[in-house]
Amino acid sequence: MNNNLAEIQELWNKALPIISKSVSQIFYDVFIANLEPISISDNKFILIAPYESCKNSINKSYKPIIEKAIMQFNPYIEGINIITPTDVDGFIDAPKSIIAEAEEIVEKEKPNSNTKDYYTSFEESYSFDNFVTGGSNKAAFVAAKTVAENPGVQHNPLFIYGGVGLGKTHIMHAIGNFIKANNAKKKIIYMTSENFTNDYIDSIKNNNSKDMNRQFRNKYRNLDVLMIDDIQFISGKPSTQEALFHLFNELYQAKKQIVFTSDCHPKEIDNIDERLTSRFQSGLTVDISSPDLETRIAILRKKAYNKKFDVSNNVINYIAECINTNIRELEGALSKVIFYCTLNNIKADNLDIVNNALKDDIDNISGPITMNTILKCVSDYFQVDQKDLIGKKKTKNIAEARQIAIYLISDLISIPLVSIGDFMGGRDHSTIIHARDKISGLISTNNKYANYIRDLTELINKKA
Repeated sequence: MNNNLAEIQELWNKALPIISKSVSQIFYDVFIANLEPISISDNKFILIAPYESCKNSINKSYKPIIEKAIMQFNPYIEGINIITPTDVDGFIDAPKSIIAEAEEIVEKEKPNSNTKDYYTSFEESYSFDNFVTGGSNKAAFVAAKTVAENPGVQHNPLFIYGGVGLGKTHIMHAIGNFIKANNAKKKIIYMTSENFTNDYIDSIKNNNSKDMNRQFRNKYRNLDVLMIDDIQFISGKPSTQEALFHLFNELYQAKKQIVFTSDCHPKEIDNIDERLTSRFQSGLTVDISSPDLETRIAILRKKAYNKKFDVSNNVINYIAECINTNIRELEGALSKVIFYCTLNNIKADNLDIVNNALKDDIDNISGPITMNTILKCVSDYFQVDQKDLIGKKKTKNIAEARQIAIYLISDLISIPLVSIGDFMGGRDHSTIIHARDKISGLISTNNKYANYIRDLTELINKKA
């Protein structure tokens, strides 16, 4: 038996480079790097693994590789034994100091019986049921729902990225609420990367390195689900990254669910360890982009319904066109309109009222042509009230101006015909097609209509 720990460690250090060439990088980082040599007993090289599943995984597939590497440097060794802290009682040949240390590990790493410490309070209003999906977020929604239904089974880790205010935090809280509702025993932590960093800093205060590692690991290693928001903020924090790296490995190999969000793709996060970037991308990476017009309209309708406030379709469409940045600003705009209408005891069915309510927001908007811009230009050009253009009146001058407005919207804006119909007073798909095709035909046969379209197009481009 050899209990000279320095010699044992030296032998292990010689074997590691050979082992690393025979296994995948992720397996090496997750399993091999967590082993610690503690003794040689009965010609067996003894390694201690931090947990049972690590020991089982190595014994199942990689034990011969480790044995071969070690035996190259000590031919008297006949094999290896891998134990865990809970196996130490039966390992009688280990020095008393090693047994005492392992028993200390077992005691310190017992799961916390106060399970409420593992739970995060999730915002109850954030659920999958009230998350409006569209082309910009459907992949993230489906992936998150799959994770919530079977944590640790598919899409692990799940990495969701996208700009501010697009629904990433809503999805995180929806995952947490779903899991808690369907399996109350699951241990879940949701936190921002800033809180994770602060937690790590707190753990090292007034502790030596070994105690710090144990204290920090003990808090997280018994989790079932770890969710960290805005993970990009660990950029440039090497110590925090190192702690997250080892925590990730432990949770991942134990098949515990990990979810991250970021404002950018993992490859675009600056000043971060390549090993972490690799971990972030080892599961499923999905993005959430700015919602398209139809999704914005659906979001506003649902929010208005939830607030039990009647908002007309043309107002909804107008807000959706004007606010095309993110969901947070979109919902904020609707809240301003509802507040303005409630304060003045008026209905949200007048575009002028909406312009007053959103004056500060809309005045700063510039960019692509909107349906409202076209409607206003046609109204001014033909001296027809905007309400009549989207209304039911069928007098010749109003009907003609209405059809021209429909044609210009379909020609100048890439938008589904059904959305044009909603904007133009709830007209059906066939009515929009008829108006568009009629004016299109007249342009090629009647100079008057060709001039109308030319003049209006110039006017609209100047206004946009």
